[in-house]
Amino acid sequence: TGGIMAVITLNGQLGGAAREVGQEVSRRTGSDYVDRVLLAEAAKRVGTTVTALAEKELEHLSLGNRLTKLIQTAFERSAYTGSGGDPFFGPGVDALLIRPYPEGDKEFEATSSDQVDDQRFFQVISETIKDLAKEGNVVIIGRGSNFVLKDSPDVLHVGVVAPLEFRIEMTMQRDGITREEAEGYIANEERSRLSFFKKHFKANPDDPILYDLMVNPGKLGIEGSANIIVQALRSAS
Repeated sequence: TGGIMAVITLNGQLGGAAREVGQEVSRRTGSDYVDRVLLAEAAKRVGTTVTALAEKELEHLSLGNRLTKLIQTAFERSAYTGSGGDPFFGPGVDALLIRPYPEGDKEFEATSSDQVDDQRFFQVISETIKDLAKEGNVVIIGRGSNFVLKDSPDVLHVGVVAPLEFRIEMTMQRDGITREEAEGYIANEERSRLSFFKKHFKANPDDPILYDLMVNPGKLGIEGSANIIVQALRSAS
């Protein structure tokens, strides 16, 4: 059943299935779905001469025309104001965007600090999120979208939590990596995530007061979590 015009943000720890829950919610509400992978693709298009994705990738992202245009416009509007008139989104920014929280990734930061100004990156992403929300009917995953849109009316902010074991399993499965690699990845991203929120929002992302609703896919499952979110949307509209 589609037809709910809505903006929903989902934010949580790595491996907590915010992405999977978000995809399910977007499917049920007929909304567009946006996550960092998709933002990275859009940035790559704006920052390089590549004008279209390979059909295979397009299928994988199920990226509608409306959304492609919207993200592209949002990026273009805020991107071409780099130092010396250089576009901020040059080649390589897609690699930075793909990291869940690039700020905290010291090793990565060292190699790209000269090309990419942290604050600028954050601004561009935030502007893009605001533009997407204005258009409505979109599910936005991560990137502190609950803070970026905290003053926007009619946005449902969902926090996603899950037990560590669930998150490890999820990450192993999703990325095809070993348990040890998944544990390391989760620990590293956790540090990055906390420093990202502290730096840009002066807040702890796990504070429940920042959300309208918390779901735990580890207990409720992906379907069950999506049910609760769709239910909340219906009662709010």
